[in-house]
Amino acid sequence: MPSQVVPVKLIGVLGSAAGNREIMLPAPNALAVQKLISMLLKTVGNTFFRDLLVDAGTEDPRTNVIILLNDQDCNIFDGLKTQIEPGTKVTIIPVAHGG
Repeated sequence: MPSQVVPVKLIGVLGSAAGNREIMLPAPNALAVQKLISMLLKTVGNTFFRDLLVDAGTEDPRTNVIILLNDQDCNIFDGLKTQIEPGTKVTIIPVAHGG
């Protein structure tokens, strides 16, 4: 029987802000990336984490955040509408730009 969770790995400052580098989210069936993000925000429940991950106006992940599904960028699929099956490994990476 497939796993009923989606492991979410948080890289860099996101892991620090969440206080955890890996969070297991319950996923009895497939869910969209957008839904996974909102579940993650509820689970962590931390304003600093929210500010790092999503845009305050749209609640969409920031443009400098890469979301990988089994090591593939979700944007090569269907972006935030991409369906994540239970057991899919999700990695969220904040990208820092120097300037």
